[in-house]
Amino acid sequence: MCLIIVGVDEAGRGPVLGPMVVCAFAIEKDREDLLRDLGVKDSKLLSKSKRSQLKKQLERIGHIKKKILSANEINILMNKINLNEIEINAFSEVIKDLINDLNLKNEYLEIYVDACSTNAKKFENELKNRIKDIENQRNLKIKVIAEHKADLKYPVVSSASIIAKADRDEIIEQYKEKYGEIGSGYPSDPKTIKFLEKYFEDHRSLPDIARIHWKTCKKILDRSKQTTLKLNL
Repeated sequence: MCLIIVGVDEAGRGPVLGPMVVCAFAIEKDREDLLRDLGVKDSKLLSKSKRSQLKKQLERIGHIKKKILSANEINILMNKINLNEIEINAFSEVIKDLINDLNLKNEYLEIYVDACSTNAKKFENELKNRIKDIENQRNLKIKVIAEHKADLKYPVVSSASIIAKADRDEIIEQYKEKYGEIGSGYPSDPKTIKFLEKYFEDHRSLPDIARIHWKTCKKILDRSKQTTLKLNL
């Protein structure tokens, strides 16, 4: 019985534009050196072209499960739960889906996760609880390790990070073809702020790729309400 290791990470947690992509990447422990040979590392330390290249190589040697949460889905979910809850739900979902896809039974798994919460141990325990049902159903022995910056420490998490980021890169490029210059999509980017302000000015609404619960969007909407109020006085 071989040990299977799984890395889980996301891309696009912080941006005000676009989706969050969550990825689980699995490989047999005795093949982990293949990841080191490829030179995987935290996706943010790699160029867009290098991430794309590595993604194709990783797809050939590992098992992958992804979940893409659109900006609109995040907007709806954040009416009920916070971003940490959204993320841990997505992490547990891709882990369970990966286990089901591989039809794992009576196996040992080590799952390494880049913790999104400030309390990594609490995040780890919550994730363990959410996958306990499938662990029992399939008679699996699962060890979960959640750490901050796990994508820098564990090649299997780096691999998940690269795939998630490469997928999001492709989606952002599609947005640019549709909308023109949108900047990086991060809240502090002047180009992104300018895009949102101009879009709202032209359409009196925000684009469906915007996360309305982010401060950048709230400021634009609040200014509009204040202007409307003044006009009505």
